[in-house]
Amino acid sequence: MTDIYFTQNADHKITGFVCSGHSGFARRGRDIVCAAISALTITAVNSIEQIAQADADVKQDVKTGRISLHLKSEPTEKTETILRSLMLGLKGIEADYGGKHCKVTVKEELQC
Repeated sequence: MTDIYFTQNADHKITGFVCSGHSGFARRGRDIVCAAISALTITAVNSIEQIAQADADVKQDVKTGRISLHLKSEPTEKTETILRSLMLGLKGIEADYGGKHCKVTVKEELQC
């Protein structure tokens, strides 16, 4: 299963996400759920960096299927739109293919 955790601040603005695991919908190379999740997350990362020109900490591990992004500064209107669009797309996949292949969760960041 692919687990996606979005983090948000106290103002409910999205500050990042972690996406990990393989969906297990089909074998490697034929997994349309994994391909859709990958396309959405990579597009969001590229959009955050190139369109919003936001400074973000991005990490990716192809072997484990993990990709994460965390904004280094406060969310902007552009970053919020991009990340909300990502969440919308991923929740659509979750709804269409069931919670056993993709699960989306939103967590509030801990304030220290």
